[in-house]
Amino acid sequence: MNWRIASKIAWREMRSSSYRFLFVALAVAAGVGALTGVRGFSQSFRGMLLSEARTLMAGDLSTRMFALPNEEQFAALEDLASRGVTRTWVTETLSMASSASTPDPLLVSIKAVDPKVYPFYGNLRLEPALALREALTPESVALSEDLELRLGVPVGGTVRVGGQDFRVAAIVASEPDRMSGSLNVGLRLLMSREALDRTGLIRPGSRAAQRFLFKLSPQSPGVEEVRGILRKIFPEARVIDFRETHPSITRGLNRSTTFLSLVSLIALIVGALGVAMAMHAHIQQKMDSIAIMKSLGGRSGQILRIYLLQAMMLGLGGGLLGVAVGSGIQALFPALIAKYFHVRPDALFNPGAAVQGLAAGLLTTLLFTLPPLLSIRRIRPGIIFRREMPEARLPWRTRARESRAAWAAAGGMLLGLGGIAAWLSDSVRLGAWFAGGLVTSLIALTLVAWILLRSLRAFLRRSPWRIPAMVRHGMANLYRPGNQAEAVLVALGVGVMFTLTVYLVQRSLLETIVKSAPPGMPNVFLLDITEREREPLLELIQAQPGLAGKPQIVPSVAAKLSGVNGTPLEELRIEGWGRRWRSTRSVSWQEELPEHTTILQGQWWPKGAAEPMVSVAEETAKILNLSPGSRIEMLASGRTIQARVAAVHRTEAIRLGATNDFLFNASALAGLPTIYYGGVRMQPGGVVALQREAYRRFPTVTVVNVVDALEVIQEMVDQIALVVRFLSAFAIIAGAVILASSVAGTRFRRIREVVILKTLGGTRRRVARIFSVEFSILGLVAGVMGSVLATAFSAILLKELLDAEFRFDPLPNAIAVVLTAVIANSAGWLASFRILGQKPLEVLRDE
Repeated sequence: MNWRIASKIAWREMRSSSYRFLFVALAVAAGVGALTGVRGFSQSFRGMLLSEARTLMAGDLSTRMFALPNEEQFAALEDLASRGVTRTWVTETLSMASSASTPDPLLVSIKAVDPKVYPFYGNLRLEPALALREALTPESVALSEDLELRLGVPVGGTVRVGGQDFRVAAIVASEPDRMSGSLNVGLRLLMSREALDRTGLIRPGSRAAQRFLFKLSPQSPGVEEVRGILRKIFPEARVIDFRETHPSITRGLNRSTTFLSLVSLIALIVGALGVAMAMHAHIQQKMDSIAIMKSLGGRSGQILRIYLLQAMMLGLGGGLLGVAVGSGIQALFPALIAKYFHVRPDALFNPGAAVQGLAAGLLTTLLFTLPPLLSIRRIRPGIIFRREMPEARLPWRTRARESRAAWAAAGGMLLGLGGIAAWLSDSVRLGAWFAGGLVTSLIALTLVAWILLRSLRAFLRRSPWRIPAMVRHGMANLYRPGNQAEAVLVALGVGVMFTLTVYLVQRSLLETIVKSAPPGMPNVFLLDITEREREPLLELIQAQPGLAGKPQIVPSVAAKLSGVNGTPLEELRIEGWGRRWRSTRSVSWQEELPEHTTILQGQWWPKGAAEPMVSVAEETAKILNLSPGSRIEMLASGRTIQARVAAVHRTEAIRLGATNDFLFNASALAGLPTIYYGGVRMQPGGVVALQREAYRRFPTVTVVNVVDALEVIQEMVDQIALVVRFLSAFAIIAGAVILASSVAGTRFRRIREVVILKTLGGTRRRVARIFSVEFSILGLVAGVMGSVLATAFSAILLKELLDAEFRFDPLPNAIAVVLTAVIANSAGWLASFRILGQKPLEVLRDE
């Protein structure tokens, strides 16, 4: 028997069972479709980033930093301009805005540009249609649509920013370089650089992102030469050009592609599980045929070819259908990011993604069909003569010897799944974690399914209550030959577990951020406070009703670490988080030991000490190998600071602005440009009043309510969770299709059951109710199983990995259980609707 003959036999058998195998192909298509859609969109999006790099950057080159340029840097930029390199300056920062109809200030993201030059590439669209130089003047601004709604101010109205009034000239419809910026979510306000100067928001040390965009001319140096010059002018800035995709966007795209690919792989695995179930049931039905072929001289390897080809045909058919589904999924993704990107990637057929999806579908199908295929070797010709005889129980040694192939197949499946995950994620370590986590989940689901079904069976047999016959019959159907209820529960449970876990983690994490701050921790932060404003602002806070903790206002100085114990920083081997000290960072000074701070080594300095001293955070001390007595050297505003390490500390407090890595005494940083940041704990009812009064008296100080910040976080998390839930739903779809496949696999047994019940007087409605009980129980049990495991996994993730609080929420779990029952009922009826229409006489004549 060669491969051609085997393929003919495989095709004929599949045609005779096309009804059942159609569902299996659909299950594979769900997984391949999700995977192909994700990777196709990723590749199309990456191509769009490269082809539209100038538009997304709004220039030929871009530099981004978080400090104002000095005079030497401006002089170097003027030299570049004399050589034909045009530039424009973009500043992004946070501030407060209000209007006559909304006096309570709102936290907004401000973007200041030069409207005569910006943007070099792409179009910034305004509504109504205006030239940017007409809309952005020293007295007028443009708002995002959501900010217009929140402030309740129409075009032509007035908004107040930084203590100055501005006329709203237009609404921003699109920005070409929005995702290239630093503050690209939340309420947005666009203004000119002259308007920004009017507000007085930007001062030395202010928290703002500074971005320069450059456009080359035919007379200017080449892009590589200009990029090298910019790196020398701004050694701490990120410099990119149009020949590459934006590093931050590309990094995020790569990470999200990896994660979403593994989510899609779960759906594909559920589909492959359906193929394995179908092949197992099919081989059980074909045992007579296999035994006869072996009696006629067929070898196990030859027969195995037939069913291997059938499995591959199912995988290929489902894969091709999945590629078509993936094209539709790919077309949906741009709608999810339209708020941030106004350049849409082309939704074209991507051959590379299609090949990856097909290959993953075929490999996963092959791995999961190994156990049923290997069982063909154990089918003996004598089985057709001993069908009715009870099987003798073999000795344990024999059973162990014969199970070697099954264990080898299980090991091959594990390695294969890990290899596929490593291939999709480009990480062997991540592939190993994925395979281990998946196997653990499947074992847990199988065990829970076994316990639940056995408990259900025991309840049916020993129940002290009288259960209606219809319900008993429906429950007993779960144990009909070939029903494969456990596999169906595992398939549905995987989808429910994953989808619900994502939702529970998302919801609990955001609630934890709001509620988990210890007593006294700030829930209101104040940014960009000057020396002149510090004392009056402190008095204002202390006079506010609802004050729940002592306000803290800490100084911040921009400094760069240059040496440790006489060794220049460039010669030190610093890796991981320590590399952040190669750029300018914020340091602070304190005369007294701050609250929530513990000295681990050394001792705090006496008040008024003249010698420059510093206390170093525990983690930073480990990275830089510092201890009391060590010496560090820093550069700040052109001045060199040499200080002795007096202590190593640990801080539990949360402060916005200056970090806790280096705390100096006052004399070490005396005379340096200083900006202050504050934090205070307020009762919920007093936050708005503090914002309103601080904004009225200190309009350039930004007051950040944690709730406002969480709205921005919520927006981003919701978008991410929406995509993940959308893809994880394909696992539920695949599980529902597998249930339909299981119903189709027992079609002939169900027809006999329906005929017998009708012959004995059962009505069509009564039989339908029996089937509904069966499908509902399957859905309810799968929902309960998935929700229980989702609750357990989300609790582990939140407590062990995310260090967040877990709170059980019964409502999402109950909704998941009910929806799973509805989905199971729908899938079961889709596969068994035709069965109810069978006439008893037709079936009895066939008998």
